[in-house]
Amino acid sequence: MRFKILLLLILFVSKVQSQTSKSDKIDSLINSSITLKNFPGAQLFVKFKDSIIINKSYGFHTYDSIIKVKQKHVYDLASLTKVLASTFSIMKLYDEDKLQLEDKVSDYFPKLKRSNKKNTTIFQSLSHTSGWIPYISHQNFIKKRNGNLKKSIVRTKMDKRFSIKMNNNLFLKNTYSKKLFKRIKKSKLNRIDSYDYSGLFFFYVPNLIYKMTGYTFENYFKNTFINKKEIALTFNPTKVFSKDKIVPSEYDSIFRKGLIHGFVHDEAASFMGGVSGNAGLFGNAEGVGNLLSFLESNSTMFKQSTIQKFTSYAFENSQIRRGLGFDKPYSNNDYGEYPNKNLSKTSFGHTGFTGTMFWVDPEKKLTIVLLTNRVYPSRKNESFYTNDVRSKLIDLLIKI
Repeated sequence: MRFKILLLLILFVSKVQSQTSKSDKIDSLINSSITLKNFPGAQLFVKFKDSIIINKSYGFHTYDSIIKVKQKHVYDLASLTKVLASTFSIMKLYDEDKLQLEDKVSDYFPKLKRSNKKNTTIFQSLSHTSGWIPYISHQNFIKKRNGNLKKSIVRTKMDKRFSIKMNNNLFLKNTYSKKLFKRIKKSKLNRIDSYDYSGLFFFYVPNLIYKMTGYTFENYFKNTFINKKEIALTFNPTKVFSKDKIVPSEYDSIFRKGLIHGFVHDEAASFMGGVSGNAGLFGNAEGVGNLLSFLESNSTMFKQSTIQKFTSYAFENSQIRRGLGFDKPYSNNDYGEYPNKNLSKTSFGHTGFTGTMFWVDPEKKLTIVLLTNRVYPSRKNESFYTNDVRSKLIDLLIKI
């Protein structure tokens, strides 16, 4: 009997030591990444099976080491917005049989019927096989040849005609978004049914949600998802959080000419007042992790068939690496295994330009959320990618 107790004690101590060793390695990876200036700070949330095993913050908001990152602080989630807000909302409408994936986008936006995008479907848009070009640098159209901003479009003081706040000192003309959509409508079409990651469809998602539900995109997202669990995710974070709880992103040298702090980093999303389907969501790692729990098998938010449909490969046995809205693992001779060779093919996730990522592996019952502001002070710093921080982190966590 004593021998059995001793053996169990040895096994328990060994397991604790093993977990401690892994935790130390994870801490070491992130802290060394901070030292290497891959990012000034980070949040990490990890759920294994039904337990949250890591919910931790590292470093500071900026390299001056003044404000420590804490769990309740929020990051600009960048393109995670495409999934967490846009795709989740479309999934819910699909789940309730209010929207079909074969529907044409032009069915909801008649102006597209007179364009080269008249036959684009929701399925093509979410799987990034629509042929729509990846991005339009709308910020370049509001500048004069000498680099100054056009006063007919942007003002430094708010008034009734210029009330779209892009930062504390720049206000966009209220009607300018019409030109943004005209530009998208007239943009060229690349090869249809071939993979080309495009964010342009997601600009239409807020209006799509409003047309179908009568709620603004922001309110529909809050009422349907956020309020269910009091999740800390929001657009325009200064309405909810004080500045010292919002992690800044980049010094914008293009047109805002200053530190982007409390405003969306993505330039085109700033033209939409910070509420867009392509970017604009802010949150902490725990909040993202809690939202992702709606995709678990015991969740009642979605039918399991809906989750399976959206998180599986849109095209089986194909080089197209996407689900519907979600990214998927893939192999490539040039880039190797993305995002990590140890993830199962059932796994899914997404990354964001500011240095954010979530990845869920249902087979391994593992959820990973990593938030950073790797674009601080400049997006030109790509050491985050060259040091392969995300994949190294998954390597450590996959062995749990």
